[in-house]
Parts: sequence; C-alpha cells; structure tokens
Amino acid sequence: MLMAPLFKGRADRKVPPLVPIPPIAELPPARMQASARYLGTLDSAGQKVVGRSLSAKSSARLSLSDEALDVVRIAGSFRIPTTGLRGARTGDSFGGKPVRDLLTVRWAHEGHEWETGFRMEAARSVRDAAKAQLGSSPRTKIQPDVGAWVRTIAKLARSNEGAQ
Repeated sequence: MLMAPLFKGRADRKVPPLVPIPPIAELPPARMQASARYLGTLDSAGQKVVGRSLSAKSSARLSLSDEALDVVRIAGSFRIPTTGLRGARTGDSFGGKPVRDLLTVRWAHEGHEWETGFRMEAARSVRDAAKAQLGSSPRTKIQPDVGAWVRTIAKLARSNEGAQ
C-alpha cells in the first residue's frame, strides 16, 4: 500500500551533507560578524528544505570572510563557501511571513539552489556596536546594517562569477 508523503509541498529530495565549519578558533578573519535568527532555507521553488537541520529555526552567529559565510548555531552549524554564494537581498518577508531586518542569502550546494533567511539582530554586530558608540542617542535603537551585508555578499558573489 502506497502512502502519501508526510510533508506535502516541502522539498522532499535528499539534502546532501553540508560543509562543516572549522573549529571556532580556526575561523578565518571576518569581514563582518553579526548575531541573527536563522529562519530556514527554501529551495528554488520556494519550498522549505527539510533535513540536515536546515528547517530548525535558531539563534545564529554569522561570520563572513573571504573564504565563506559561516553560520554557527546549536541546531547545526554549516559553512557556505564563497564559491557557492549567488547573492543576497533584503526584504520584508521570508517564506510568506513578515520579517523585519531580513537578510536573504542565495547560494548553491551540490546542484541545489537555495535561499536562507536571517533576521539580523539590532546592535549585535561589531559594526552596529561601533555606530552606537559614535554618538547615537542612548535611547535610539541601532538598526542592523543589512544593506552592508547585501553589498558585501554581492561583491563576493560577483568575484566568483569571474573565477568560474
């Protein structure tokens, strides 16, 4: 007897193993770092990717270097090598749900095209903390510079296009 898939509409393909991050002490020098909320990963059809902990929402620490975007989280850390980066954007919704301070990273991994969403946390990045110390009112909530992340990731993605 055939049974219907348990998770209709979700990406049901096998998820290939993700690239592990190196030990924290051995991470390459970061261009940017920030705390964020990992929201999940969607496939090219906009379906949630289930497997390898990619569907588990969790707190994350992002570290972007010339080598990779390292996503450090208890639910399962992984690395997106810069050769896999396809770009980034900001927006106001991810997976059909409204999200403020959204960073969406487009990337490729073993034949799959994915988008991963992060809600950047205010005044948690090194850059944002520095802005807060440079004269903003103490009552002003410093917003994360999502645009800087988008520009930097886009620049890395463009440099990959020329190398391929």
